Amino acid sequence: MGLAASQGRLLLLTARKSDLELQAQCITQQRLLLATQQETIADEYADATNNQLYQVRLPGSSEYTPLTVYSLNELFYGTDATTDAQREEARKEFHTPKGNDRNGAAYGIWDKGKQEWIDPKKLQDDAGDTPDTRMQQNLLYGSWVIRTPDEESSSGWSDVMIGADARFRQSYYTADDNAAKAKYDSAMARVQRLDKQLELKLNQVETQHKAVETEIESVDKVISNNIESSFKYFS
Repeated sequence: MGLAASQGRLLLLTARKSDLELQAQCITQQRLLLATQQETIADEYADATNNQLYQVRLPGSSEYTPLTVYSLNELFYGTDATTDAQREEARKEFHTPKGNDRNGAAYGIWDKGKQEWIDPKKLQDDAGDTPDTRMQQNLLYGSWVIRTPDEESSSGWSDVMIGADARFRQSYYTADDNAAKAKYDSAMARVQRLDKQLELKLNQVETQHKAVETEIESVDKVISNNIESSFKYFS
């Protein structure tokens, strides 16, 4: 191979080497993005399996029930209820405080953001049996608080500290765990499959890159020999 042809071949090989290096960088970046996706999938799965439900223990019961306006009504208005009919009547007690005026209410739901009382009648359709219901979500994120009358407070009310009140508790919600596990397994399998494909592609690129480097070394040697021979000829 002549000197000119060797130099042309070297330029082509150098360009090919640069192209393969760019491909390798792109593949590596894609794999990093997949690793980030894996972290996101794992975080979502952890959130789905660690979600909790607020519950309340009603008078005369050792069991806990989902926290709703009905269970709150029964808790605060049904203290003296001894029959199912009395308990049912207590569940239908709806009073909304007006400012600091109790307005007949034994409890209130306070919206901390809007600085106003929530009308419990507007929550009658809130079953409270899943963590994503309106009552559960707002209590979880601290947007709402349950308040009870307090003569010693300047506002006449004090917040119910659910974590410190034996009548309330948070329990793990497990009804959606199987669905969360299936979603997690499917998502992780997809990401791992894509990562494996990228890994194989990267191996191919690296193999080609190594072959090109070897050929560049060979062409470099040919050019060096041609230059050396030319100098010897003219000397």
